[in-house]
Amino acid sequence: MSTREFLTKLFLPAPTEPPLPVRSGLYHYMRSAGQETYAEGAYTRFHLRVEPDGYGLLLANASAAAHLSPSGVVIAKGLLEDCSETEIMEQLQAAFQGASRAAMQTDLERVAGLIAGLVAPGDNYPVLNLEDAALSPYEARLMAPLQADVMMAPPDQLLQILDKLWDVGFPHVTFMAYPLDDPTHLIRAVEHAEDLGMIAGIRVRASDLDVPSALEALAMAGLDHCNVPLGSAEGGLHDRLYGSGDHARALNLFEELHKNEVAPVVEVPLLENSVDSLQPLLNLLLDNSLTNVNFLSIVATNDTPEQDRSGSLAAAALPQVADIVEETAAEMDVRFIWQPPVLRDPTLTLSDQLRLGPRCTSDVSVRILPNGDVIPPRGSSASAGNMLHDQWTDIWSNEAFMRFRERVERPTLCEECPGLLICAADCPREPAGWSHGLGGTV
Repeated sequence: MSTREFLTKLFLPAPTEPPLPVRSGLYHYMRSAGQETYAEGAYTRFHLRVEPDGYGLLLANASAAAHLSPSGVVIAKGLLEDCSETEIMEQLQAAFQGASRAAMQTDLERVAGLIAGLVAPGDNYPVLNLEDAALSPYEARLMAPLQADVMMAPPDQLLQILDKLWDVGFPHVTFMAYPLDDPTHLIRAVEHAEDLGMIAGIRVRASDLDVPSALEALAMAGLDHCNVPLGSAEGGLHDRLYGSGDHARALNLFEELHKNEVAPVVEVPLLENSVDSLQPLLNLLLDNSLTNVNFLSIVATNDTPEQDRSGSLAAAALPQVADIVEETAAEMDVRFIWQPPVLRDPTLTLSDQLRLGPRCTSDVSVRILPNGDVIPPRGSSASAGNMLHDQWTDIWSNEAFMRFRERVERPTLCEECPGLLICAADCPREPAGWSHGLGGTV
């Protein structure tokens, strides 16, 4: 299944169906590497999300995904709950009358092999490779995105937002912790997400996490990954963008993340002269065992005056830059995500806009504002509804998501730049498909 087909499925709400063998919802499991059940040491976190149509999505550490048919859902749930083969076969016979025992046995062996292949110690940072998402021939329409990028809010309200996200079926949350006023609030939020069973990450500038024992406390709370901006291999250029001394703090933070077994993720901004500095930066990352990269593009329309662009990319240049970035990253075996491009805001300095970061960390994410408003990953920053006050079905069917789905379904790959991953969700030249602001106030 292509990236476009997956995104189309992702953003199409599924109708409610009659009762199914497995109730729609999100199920969370742990498996120790090389063993049948969770134990101390390296482990894989599984999320089985069952959609309203009975199909399912099985995520391993939220970094590998397999689509399951309704029968595959029954099998996967049974295996992950340590049911015997006899019990699973009985469940299948009761739910799918008329299916041959030989066919059910084949399905059971296939799903068992899939799970066995996924149970391995791996990176705790979710990089969903959409091109490889269909590990089975079945497809499922998803009831919600896979990730929520949540801005910090008053603690009690933030915990309510997390509860709502879990109830809806979000397996992964990233806290957008810039500015970070109080690390204790972030620690509490990560701990609550971990208690719920979520993959939990943060996006933070290194200087804002330069607090004694804060990282250790976050790791103890269950932090899975930490996204940190790094603008250049050259400290002076990075510090001009992110603050004096931040380059050295970032390199130190990456080292501490490794020590605390939290997956480090590098957020690399792409600017006017990024191509010339990309190779040295990626070399620096590999030298420090940093292989997860999020590329952030701040982009201006082609007619934006140069003084307002302030060194950001012009729309016409983005495909060429993306081509070089993707080729270089592939050659160096770097795992990367294209974050939806962000429209240059001339009311902010380029430095301020980079520090705020992306609206969403991927196209399978949404932005959650401090008041609970939900913002799609691309287009205007109009709210699609509120997690705290509105029904998710109403939010999911809002016009803001409909406009995004319409753009996703429109062909964007062309002969001029064939095969570019950045083009999967929208043409990078088209400002209508960029993120227009973060939504709300910061």
